[in-house]
Amino acid sequence: MSSLLKRCYLGMKKVLFYSLILITCCVLSFFTPLFSSVGLWLLNHLPIPKVTALSTSKASEAFSRRSDQHKLEKYQNLLENSSGHPLSSALDDPSDIKAANSAKPNDINQIAPAATANHYILHKPTAYVVLGGGLTEASSDDEKQAAAPDTDTNTNTQDDKPTNTPLSANNIVLNDYSLNRMKTVVAHYKIHPLPIIVTGVEAPWMRDWLTSYGIENVITENASMNTCENARFTAKRLKLSNVYLVTDAYHMTRTRRQFALNNIQTSPIVAPLPMQKSWSRPKDNAQHSRRTIYELAAYTRDIFAPQQNCRQADDVSFATLLHSRKPEAVKTF
Repeated sequence: MSSLLKRCYLGMKKVLFYSLILITCCVLSFFTPLFSSVGLWLLNHLPIPKVTALSTSKASEAFSRRSDQHKLEKYQNLLENSSGHPLSSALDDPSDIKAANSAKPNDINQIAPAATANHYILHKPTAYVVLGGGLTEASSDDEKQAAAPDTDTNTNTQDDKPTNTPLSANNIVLNDYSLNRMKTVVAHYKIHPLPIIVTGVEAPWMRDWLTSYGIENVITENASMNTCENARFTAKRLKLSNVYLVTDAYHMTRTRRQFALNNIQTSPIVAPLPMQKSWSRPKDNAQHSRRTIYELAAYTRDIFAPQQNCRQADDVSFATLLHSRKPEAVKTF
């Protein structure tokens, strides 16, 4: 009996020892690129529902308003006169995927669509959908949003420069997360012009940012307050079947799942985060690790206990989706 108790004691001691080592390694890796890299791999392999019953009529993107229908017709004419579809072919090119994953935020020419294990294409995407990443209050010397997303070093025309007045103190502006998503979609738009749908309360600022660089083919969804509502209200705002989805890598899987639940197929275009992972930057690595934990927890929550603050599409009128929450008195750009 005493021998059995001794073996149990030694076994529990060994389990505790290895558990402490494992916890210590996890805590230390939290401040290295390793933690978020493993987490991102896991996120990219989580299941995304397959969109079913995609019809040709839906693929034609019958927008619900005349102005949006006009934008669609312009885009369809473009497709008819285009001999290729560079983004969809780039998604299957491993070298392009590697370049996309290693691209720096300021090097927008390197940004390319990043494929995941859950990527599949039934129809060609017919629009870009960009999710807002948040707003912030600008300081008097904040010039981030006045820097043009130059994707062509050989052209230096007046059209590439913003025409609005400089930022002043206490302006509400796009934060770095939203800005990186804007720069990413502009890079792809210049290669393959499609309608750009911006979704979230940030939508008016995102639209104005794009307009300041001469991009008018923009449609807004202004009411959504979270990822679940981004998908539901975008599906209500427009009849979509397949789109390019622009957000950051950690947010991508959960977002694609929400859009799939609303019968919209998505192809991922990854926008970089403002902070870059590096073995010499533990603080930035910790932010990536926190994003990883949050998105894994949010994905799990969405499956087992969907958030209560995600309104149904019928709870919001179509007029609300069109109404900008941006104060008229605020000069942002």
